[in-house]
Parts: sequence; structure tokens; C-alpha cells
Amino acid sequence: MPETPPPPPQSPSKKTSSLSLSEMMRIMDVATEMRNQRETVEKEFAVDETKRILREKLLQTTAITGERVTEAEVDAAIEAYFSTLYTYHEPKGSPSLWLAHLYVRRGHLAIVGILALTLLVTGWWTMHIATTKFSRSARSNRKASRIESSISSDLMRARAISKDATVIEELDRWQDQTKLAREQLDIETLDKTKSRLTELLTQLNDAYEVRILADPNEKSGFTRYFEDENGRRPAYYLIVFAKNEKGQPVRRTIENAETRQSVTVDRWAEQVPKDVYDRIAEDKKSDGILNETLFAVKERGKPNEEIRLEGSNGKPISRMAQLAAW
Repeated sequence: MPETPPPPPQSPSKKTSSLSLSEMMRIMDVATEMRNQRETVEKEFAVDETKRILREKLLQTTAITGERVTEAEVDAAIEAYFSTLYTYHEPKGSPSLWLAHLYVRRGHLAIVGILALTLLVTGWWTMHIATTKFSRSARSNRKASRIESSISSDLMRARAISKDATVIEELDRWQDQTKLAREQLDIETLDKTKSRLTELLTQLNDAYEVRILADPNEKSGFTRYFEDENGRRPAYYLIVFAKNEKGQPVRRTIENAETRQSVTVDRWAEQVPKDVYDRIAEDKKSDGILNETLFAVKERGKPNEEIRLEGSNGKPISRMAQLAAW
């Protein structure tokens, strides 16, 4: 039977023949490296095969040397060898080790750093930029607006009930002062103005009478002696109290002449001239009933009391010293 002729050699493809020598060498290098890596991996993971070969060689060696070693001892030796073949020891702490850890975690650290910087910038922007509602300037502006609004309302109420021209002038000054303090965000001045205006409103709304104590079982006045550069002299006082339109007692704040301190009392003593004191004393002594009891009147809309007790000249006396105790 005639032999079949071999097939003619195939000519390299156009794509292969177009590769240069350096490109072919790079391809061969890559193939060689992949083969070496595959062999290394196969060798590292073929542990059981390696143990089997090592066991046979050890048994053959003991047979040649004549040593008496059992198969169990050989297996134990092999296991001990492989158990200590690869060991890991934590490196000691050092600057280079810390730098290595930082380098390994550089991605996470970068993210944490960006987040922290973002929070800091946001906080600074929130607390210091005037256009944000949380800034110090914005908070002061809102507080000043609230106080100004309250002051404006109180000024309107005070003007509505005031019956004193001097009070109206004072209210005008406070209004101008409030406007200037609002523009300058002067919270302290606004608070002081608000406090003074609140006190004034309380005074303007008060309405009561101050009367001399007329109880027949209690004294209506007393004499107090004091000393000065002119020697020892007497001072005459009438005991008074205040009551409103409904007859209810009103507590008053006075300045105690003996201590120079303000105290709030429901009874106090008013100093009067001797002739007035003698007249009141004679009035009560005549029949035990005091007929002249009105000392002063506080009208709504006026800031202060008006003394109605007259002196020997037929005109109201001037206010003198006040005492809280006797």
C-alpha cells in the first residue's frame, strides 16, 4: 500500500509573522514565568505527596543505616517538621513598623482625614460666618430683635397710661437709646433698658393710698433722737401703710434712713415736721380716734406718690426720711 505523503507545512499566519523578535521574547518570558509560578503553587500545595515521598526516603534510610525506627515515629517526626516549617513572629514596635502600618492603612486614614477636615470646616463655617443662623453674630442679632420688640411694646403701653410729661420725655430718650443699641447689637444696654421700663410700667400701673395708722390700740407715731454736729436732737415720725382701691394692703419699697438700704415693707415710718406731728397727736388724743389719716396718694399713670398731708402753711409737706423699724 503506498504511503500517504505528510501534509505540507502550514505557513505562519499573517498575524504571527508580523510579530517582531522582541515581542516574541516578551511572550516567551511571560509564558516561562507563568509556568514557574504554576509549578511553585503545585509544589507548595502538594503537601500530602511530599510527606509520602519523605516517609519512603526516611524508611529507606533507616533500613540502610540499620536504625530501629517504627513507622509511627517516622510519621511523628514528619508532622513535627512540617508544624514548625513555617512560623510567624510579630515584629517589635519601631518607627519603621508604625510607618509600615500607616502605609498599609493609607486609604482608610485618608478617608478619615477627609471626613474630619470636612466636619471642622463645616463647624467653623457654621459658628463664624455671619450669614449662617448658628453664628454668634446671627444669635446676637436675633436676641437684640426680641428685646427691641419687647421694649417697643412696653413703650407703647407706658405712653398709653402715662399722665406725666416728664415720663413721656424719658420714654422718648429710651426709644432713641434702644434704636442705637439695636444697631450696635449692644445686648447689655438693651437688657438694662428693658429692666428699667418694666419697673416704670409697674409704677405707672400702681394705684393706692398711703394712710396714717389710726388703730386706737396702736401708736400712730413716735419720736426718735439722733446726734449730729449740733448735738442730740429729736425727729418726729408717723407710722403709715398703703392700701389699693380694693382696700388690700400694698407692700412698698423704701430706703431705710438708718441703714441706707432699700427694703420692702407693709408698714413704715415717715418723718414729719414737729408742728404736723403735734397736730396728729392732738387729733388722736382728743377722742382716741384719728380723723386726719391721708398721708399720700399714688394715681395710676403717675410714677410717684403725691403727699397730701399739709403743713402749718396749708401746703403739702415735703418728703423727709423713712424708717423700716422703730
